[in-house]
This record gives sequence, structure tokens and C-alpha cells, in this order.
Amino acid sequence: MDELGRFLRAAKQAGASDGFLVELLKQQGWPARTVYAALGSWYEEATGEGLPAPRSTLEAAREAFYHLVAFGTLGVWICAIGSVWFTMIDFWTPDVLDRASVPWAMRQVSWQIAAIVVAFPVFVMATRSILADVAANPDKTASAVGRWLTNVALLITASVFIGDLVAVVAVFLEGELTRRFFAKAMVVLGLAGAVFAYYTQGAGKDGRRAKAWHSRFAMLAGGLIVATLVAGFSYTGTPERQRILAEDRRRGEDLLAIARRLHEDWKASPEGERKLPAALSALDENAAGRTVRWKDPVTGAPYGYQPAPQGSTYQLCAVYGAASPNGRRPAGWYCLSFDAAKAPSYEPLD
Repeated sequence: MDELGRFLRAAKQAGASDGFLVELLKQQGWPARTVYAALGSWYEEATGEGLPAPRSTLEAAREAFYHLVAFGTLGVWICAIGSVWFTMIDFWTPDVLDRASVPWAMRQVSWQIAAIVVAFPVFVMATRSILADVAANPDKTASAVGRWLTNVALLITASVFIGDLVAVVAVFLEGELTRRFFAKAMVVLGLAGAVFAYYTQGAGKDGRRAKAWHSRFAMLAGGLIVATLVAGFSYTGTPERQRILAEDRRRGEDLLAIARRLHEDWKASPEGERKLPAALSALDENAAGRTVRWKDPVTGAPYGYQPAPQGSTYQLCAVYGAASPNGRRPAGWYCLSFDAAKAPSYEPLD
């Protein structure tokens, strides 16, 4: 028996506690793992029973997997909720300096709604698996994996809190604290506070208390998600409407491509020979690989084309399925005026 073993045997016979011995020997430079191993040998000899087999690394990996899934999906649907409400705040409090594209914002909201619909149920299932595991193994309440991820989540949440408050104070001092910015700051604080409360109030609880806390959090989160989905769908509309708007965007892109092509052909022609084509079908001739679409992608009908009798002005027309989200274009037959001598706008004609 080595020096450490002889000392532990004598100390245990004298009535020293395990905690005291571990701390005492750590101060003497002995690693805690070595001390615990020596204590395990002493207890094996004293009880006549061998130590239980080490915990399976596969079981630890499974626990880490569920914790990471819960942690990751929580971040996904929380951020998606914030993104949807940011867009709704922009929609409800328009800013004349905001040049964000309405179609782009609608597509972004659709993606965020999809993220919420997918991530939240996965989060609930992963959390239930963790709670079931803790109920079957109460010692996992203080799991190292759970504590580590909880501390990471709290660190991220605290950073968001501090960053958001700094931004609010800085913007206030600059005299630019608008209603839009203040509302977005409150959204960030509210969501970060929810995550902070989830981890601080749920950490360390076991049994019924943990299950009850997670159930309450899931119910509150579900209510917020329902409100978010209602707001999001009121902005984007139904999937059928989104399909119609996508078709209209394609029509707008086609008309813009035709206008660019007519401008390029006008510039490429000798000054005394410049003239508009009699029909859009003529654009397919001598295109040098730059063929443009001059028919409606849904109906197959040619786009409307009305060149002026003389000069470089003309109109391009299409039948749109719905009014544009920005209200600049009605549904139905709609024409746009262009000048082949001038470069057309590169903004989508939605």
C-alpha cells in the first residue's frame, strides 16, 4: 500500500470525513481524481464490494445530444419570433428612410414562421426527453452537461441584455430614440428575459417542480407563438396568396429584363437607325445568348407592348394576379412606361 493509501486508512479509522480529506489533500497538491480513486479502493476493501462500472460514454453522449438540441432549437424559435416582430414593427411604424423591399420582408417572415413551426415542437420533445431522463435518474439534476449549457445560455442572454441596454442608451443620447427603435429594444429585452428566466428558474429543479416549470414555460411560449403566427400570416397572407405574389414578381422581373434589353439594343444601333421593334418576339433574333422572356410564365400569353409611333418611348403591360404589397400597382392589366434611350430602373417592379 502506498503512502496515500496508508494515510487514508488511518484517517478514516480516526473518523475523518471524505470531504475533509479531499480538501486537505488537494491543498497538499494531490489531484482530486487521485484522492477519490484512493478512497474508492478503501471503500472496496472496507465493504468487500467492488465499485460500480464507470458510466457509459454513450449515455453521456445521448444526454449531451438532447441538451444541445433543446438549447439550439430554443435559440432558433426565439430569434425567429424576434425577427417576425421586428418586421411587424417596421410595417406598423413606417420610416421614410427605410428602403427595405416589401417582397423581401414577406419572404423573410415566411422563413421565420417556418423556423418557429419546426423548431418549437422539436424543443418541446427534446425537453420532455431530458425531464424523463432526470425523473428516472435524479442524480442527473446536477448534470455537468446541463450546468455547462445553462451557463453558456445565461452568458449569451446576459450579453444580449447588456448590448440592448447599451444600444438604447446610446441612441437616446444621440437624440434618435424613435418609437420603432424603442419597440424593437423592448422585444429583445422581453425575449432575452424569457430565456434568462427559463434557465435560472429551471436549473437545479427536479421531479414535479421541474416538470411543472417547463410546462408553464411551454404554455406561455405557445401563446406567444400563436400571437406571432397570427401577426405573421396577417402580413404575408395565405400560401396561395404568396404563390400569386411570386408569379407577379416574376412578371415584374420579366418586364424589367425586356426594358433593359430594349435599352441595350437601342444603344448598340447606329444613331440614325435606332428604332423600336414592332413586336417583342423580335427580341429573340440575334440575341447572342441573351434571350428574354416575353410571355407570361403562367398563362403563356405575350406581354403587352405598345411602342410610340416615333421616338424611343413605349409601354410594357402584364396581367397581375394581385395588387402589390406596397400598394403601387393594382391587380389586373397594368402598364409601365419606359424610354429605350434611358436605362430602366433596377428596382423590382412588384
